[in-house]
Amino acid sequence: MPSTLRFFRAFLKPDRAPVLEEETTYRREGESLPATLFRPRDPRGPMPGWMTLHGLTYHGREHPSLRRFARALAASGAVVLVPDLPEWRALRVAPRTTVATIRAAVLELDARGLTEPGRIGVMGFSFGATQALGAATDPALNGHLAGVAGWGGYADLLRCARFAFLGEHELDGAVHRADPDPYGRWILAGNYLTLIPGHAGDDALAEALLGLALDAGRRGVMSWDPAMDPAKATARAALTPRQRAVFDRIAPPAGTRLPPSERQLLSEFVDRLVAAALDREPMLDPGPRLGQVPVPVFLAHGRGDRLIPWTELVRLRRAIPGRVLRHAGITSLFSHSFGEKRLPTPRAAWEAVRFARLIHRMIHLV
Repeated sequence: MPSTLRFFRAFLKPDRAPVLEEETTYRREGESLPATLFRPRDPRGPMPGWMTLHGLTYHGREHPSLRRFARALAASGAVVLVPDLPEWRALRVAPRTTVATIRAAVLELDARGLTEPGRIGVMGFSFGATQALGAATDPALNGHLAGVAGWGGYADLLRCARFAFLGEHELDGAVHRADPDPYGRWILAGNYLTLIPGHAGDDALAEALLGLALDAGRRGVMSWDPAMDPAKATARAALTPRQRAVFDRIAPPAGTRLPPSERQLLSEFVDRLVAAALDREPMLDPGPRLGQVPVPVFLAHGRGDRLIPWTELVRLRRAIPGRVLRHAGITSLFSHSFGEKRLPTPRAAWEAVRFARLIHRMIHLV
């Protein structure tokens, strides 16, 4: 059975996937961290390998959508290593740890002798997709890394943040609007708000916002769901009046539309937040490294993505050298993750064909 068909059979029926799953470890800068290894039960000759990053999520490598995807990828005929990133499970962005994580996990997988030498790809989702592209420029991975696949990544942090806070994204002069998922702005503000001049003492506000994102992930509730409103009210009650004014712009009750004056204040806040974040963590900006990616690249994005807009895929496609870019496609079947399916449309059959082609190109990247 061709690898793409094996992928979809396992993806549609994950409990019946012919895959072995093993809890293991990898070493990152002298520290032993847990990881999960997936591999075919009946391997068919030399196999490629994939090091797959979980995103900024409370469940980390145990996220059901990630596990389902990793099992399907292994069933296609690959060895898949999913390392734990404790910082990302705590929703701490920590981009400095990403290169070290990817380097350690790729070298660990290559050294196990389960894959064809030098035939390992890195796959990242969301924030992890952008970080994977940047990490591909690490000289330590020369001869080990064969490709990078990114789902839902970003090219421009400021544009991405403006969408997360204001619901607007732009490309070539055309402005697009959508209702953003507040999860992204809670994490960004929770990590970097205290770096903005005048907010150095607002640790309680930052922790309140980050706590909302952790609570949504822990409970499995979508961040925009009204079910999050009681948690918002509880977090808000512990803040000072000045902090509440900021909180109300970033985490208002579900369905709230801010008046123009408040949107203007929020717009100014976003600009200062991103400037402070980039000043502290330059690696949040992938721009300087995108033109240096030395290995084949596959990109995909959900058209209905409410965390990172689809226009970021276009920017990534334009920034990555044509000599390494193998494919960049947008699908309407999924939004931000494989667990968040969109409603069927009359074009669903055609979209299914396009999505199958995306998966085929991804599997054969390495």
